[in-house]
Amino acid sequence: MIVLSYLAAIAISYLLGSFPSSYLVGRLRGIDVRQWGSGSLGGTNVLRSVGPWAAILAVLGDVAKGALAVFVARALVGSPSAEVLAGLAAILGHDLSIFVTFSGGRGVATTLGALGALYLPAPIILALLGLAVIAFSRYASLASLTIAILMPFVMLYLVLFADKSVSYLIYGLTAGILIVVLHKGNIQRLLAGTERKIGEKGRRRERVP
Repeated sequence: MIVLSYLAAIAISYLLGSFPSSYLVGRLRGIDVRQWGSGSLGGTNVLRSVGPWAAILAVLGDVAKGALAVFVARALVGSPSAEVLAGLAAILGHDLSIFVTFSGGRGVATTLGALGALYLPAPIILALLGLAVIAFSRYASLASLTIAILMPFVMLYLVLFADKSVSYLIYGLTAGILIVVLHKGNIQRLLAGTERKIGEKGRRRERVP
């Protein structure tokens, strides 16, 4: 029975994560964000292709689905390991959404949403550090990478000094690695000095990826 509860939590969380917030927000304005800028279904690309208010809505949607996934696992199973697996399933759903031909974003907002349901102070601290990086550099991707790199250390602190489950560290490592891997192109552009900054408009792509 417990196995079925775990599987149900993971499946529901994947579907929650697959909810294409950015795509739907763009469609409300008649824009398919996959055809603009990076083609990513994330807040930064919505900002460039649609505008700031749409980006805020998209990010809030992405945060909410990560948090909801953890709450579902808490209700169905009630163990830290189930909550972590649910959070990771939601991130995977966001990155590879079943509703938009397995396209998606890079999962930063959904990662922070799930993290907030696990331990609320952690994403607040990470988000503030990310905003500081954006304010200094104007690179959203650099802020995302900073969050990804620092998150495992935050989770390690929680495991060692706040009596949290070691599964929290697994969450931090796995989610952080996913973010870094999905930012491979951004890393290359950062090193080449060609990465787009906040405030630059996205250009229309030739085709939907």
